[in-house]
Amino acid sequence: MSIVSFQIMDKKHSQVSLPWIKFIRSTRSQNTFMPLPRLPWRISLPFFAFVLTGTIALVVWMGWNLTREDRAQFEKLARTNASFLSRMNLPASDRMARQLTEVLGIQVHFRSNGNLVPQPLWLSSTPNLATIPADANCHRSGSMEAVAVPLPSGHDLFITRPAFTAWRSVMQPRTYAILAAFWCVALLLAWLITRGLVRPLQNLASQLPAIETADPLHLPEASRHDEIGDLARAFLRTNQALKHERQQREQAEKLAVLGRMTAALAHEIQNPVSAIKMHAQLAALDANLPAAHLINTEADRISDLVNQWLFLSKPDPPVKSAVNLQTLLQQSLQSHASQTQHSQITIDLDLPTDLIVEADQRRLLQVFNNLINNAIQSMPQGGTLTITGIHQSTSHQTTLTFTDTGGGFSPAALERHAEFFFSEKEGGMGIGLSVVSEILKAHHGTLTITNRTPPAQGASVTISLPA
Repeated sequence: MSIVSFQIMDKKHSQVSLPWIKFIRSTRSQNTFMPLPRLPWRISLPFFAFVLTGTIALVVWMGWNLTREDRAQFEKLARTNASFLSRMNLPASDRMARQLTEVLGIQVHFRSNGNLVPQPLWLSSTPNLATIPADANCHRSGSMEAVAVPLPSGHDLFITRPAFTAWRSVMQPRTYAILAAFWCVALLLAWLITRGLVRPLQNLASQLPAIETADPLHLPEASRHDEIGDLARAFLRTNQALKHERQQREQAEKLAVLGRMTAALAHEIQNPVSAIKMHAQLAALDANLPAAHLINTEADRISDLVNQWLFLSKPDPPVKSAVNLQTLLQQSLQSHASQTQHSQITIDLDLPTDLIVEADQRRLLQVFNNLINNAIQSMPQGGTLTITGIHQSTSHQTTLTFTDTGGGFSPAALERHAEFFFSEKEGGMGIGLSVVSEILKAHHGTLTITNRTPPAQGASVTISLPA
């Protein structure tokens, strides 16, 4: 990856994380977080309303239930006494009514032809009560209640009392105990709910300023399996993303400085290298010295390395022209002839003579030089380098494949081959395949590296260019 691409990536990451960073810094400067003191009230008020409604409903239910039970007992009392009078064949007289009134503590009358004996005091205020049916059910009129039960003698046992007031019965110590227990349980639930929601949010809010730092976040809430746990895990992911972005930014800054230094050094080296090449060529012409040819070859290698550094520091757009791939490959192989002969490497070149693409010849030569040089270095004990080429008319792509019989790529190299400065070779700079990848990207091409399928040994590097 080039310096420019690192700078672009850094700029993109900075733009993506800018809202987060602004929010964190503003939070830190103002020392204010989300309005947590309001949250307990937002939870407690609806809960309090619910508990209050439940209390009222409970009191109403208890009052209704007490009223129903009291009326049932009142009706049972009337039926029991009517049965007693019938069984004992007691007379339905005024005296019997007064005796039952004293014993039962309620007003007892006998009704015959609509007349009550003895005549009650409430008859003038609630005359409708005297006409209730003799169905052994409690009936109410005004402030009085009555039950009428028929007797075998033709009379009705008619008992009355003041209407039952449920509120007085409800407001008893037993009721207060039930309501107190209900409110204690409600308060305990409110405390548990508030504690389970507010405290984790307070802890998350207290950790928010540290999300931008390199310090690890202590968020026990991340182990929860609910929305608060999701929020805590999102905090941790954001913290890791910010750490990664900060590391990339620091790396990009280092690479930017290194790129500027490289560009300056490359320009300084270029001048003496040109002078060395010129004098070596003159010496070779005058005396035809083998050493002069060797000096010229090594100077070409230095010049090629400097050009690669210059390309990485400032990648210019490719200057395209029609390039014959076989001719360019032969030129690259010729420059590596001494190395292939020394390492006893056989070259097998198999591609059409008319394989032509639109490309920058100088940059494409760098690609071939790097790939051939890598193949030679992978076969120190000798081997075969096979270069094949084909034009795919359906996809309008031209494909070249470089296959060697060396040791192949490691898993790390297969994954990180295009990473800038990645190298597993001792003394290697890790720019060969990075330069190849960048040049092919500039040509809208692709780079693919694989290991050959066993039992075959070696690696296969495929480049694809638009035809």
